[in-house]
Amino acid sequence: MERFYLEVPGIERKADALELIREYEADGSKMNGSGGLNKRADDYEGWLKMTEEYNFWIPDESRVPAREFFFVRESDHRIVGLINIRIALNERLRAYGGHIGYSIRPSERGKGYNKINLYLGLKICNQYGIETVLMDADLENPASWKTMEALGGVRVREYFDDVQAHCMVVDYEIDTKKSLADHAAFEEMVVPFCLETERLILRELQPEDYDALYAVLADSDIMQHYPYTFDEKRVRGWIERNRTRYQQYGFGLFAVCLKETGEMIGDCGMTFQNIDGEMLPEIGYHLRADMQRKGYAKEAAAAVRDWAFKNTSFRALYSYCKYTNIASMRTAESIGMKFWKEYPDSDNDISHVSVIRREEGN
Repeated sequence: MERFYLEVPGIERKADALELIREYEADGSKMNGSGGLNKRADDYEGWLKMTEEYNFWIPDESRVPAREFFFVRESDHRIVGLINIRIALNERLRAYGGHIGYSIRPSERGKGYNKINLYLGLKICNQYGIETVLMDADLENPASWKTMEALGGVRVREYFDDVQAHCMVVDYEIDTKKSLADHAAFEEMVVPFCLETERLILRELQPEDYDALYAVLADSDIMQHYPYTFDEKRVRGWIERNRTRYQQYGFGLFAVCLKETGEMIGDCGMTFQNIDGEMLPEIGYHLRADMQRKGYAKEAAAAVRDWAFKNTSFRALYSYCKYTNIASMRTAESIGMKFWKEYPDSDNDISHVSVIRREEGN
């Protein structure tokens, strides 16, 4: 079974992107979901810069914040499609365009791939809290609107658009959470999260990781700065809570494994935490006692930092801990974080907060 993933465009894909443009042009078909790539064939670097910038656009009547992705097949890492996700809508996009534009390259059509492309796009929408996704398609493009219907899309309007499309158009609404729940079987065709560093692999936590994680979270010395040491119920709940986060946000705390042996030695990742009354993206880490002071926490946290700045639109990332947890503070400092503030906290007495901002880290 083929598996797929969404990839943030990068400079290393320039030749592949130009080949993609040529294929669409030769076929004479629209390059939907490209974020204007087909118009920037002579300036791929400029297009990359633009896609980075429009992550942070403030919605107005001329533009909205959006995310651009290549839809990639795992087996050969070929770009088989495109998807553009608008995080907000203005009146123009409500009238025509909607939240998602997508397409499959001509040579890969007729294989059902766009269903997986849309499924992955809905996961991104879910991460941004978009509960109802608005999409549209030309009435004479049944491949597109049948894909929407396959993912639970409900047709809400059919009309002639004489402003942008100049043809009959059909509008669909998709209940994001319901669609993802109803089509969870597609997860078998999605490449699970994995980060590799020089010595480590970070992957999604599995129920089978219980014993290895218990050795970390139930160690009173390791958890001395935490409000409590974990028991069996809390460790199993920790795994399930992070598996839910993967679905909701696309990230959570991940298993940290030695690349050489596959042995799990702790966890590291990103979660939303209440930091002085604000829900902020926080990088956290816990390593087994015998694996500390070897640079593993720094290595894992730096990988999460780089991934977050490339794959999310967060302007800043945070780390917080009890004011007595010097080791955690030093790990935060080692990946470029700087002291932000301390504040009274019922769990920590006083919480110490570090931050790294996008312009400083990436």
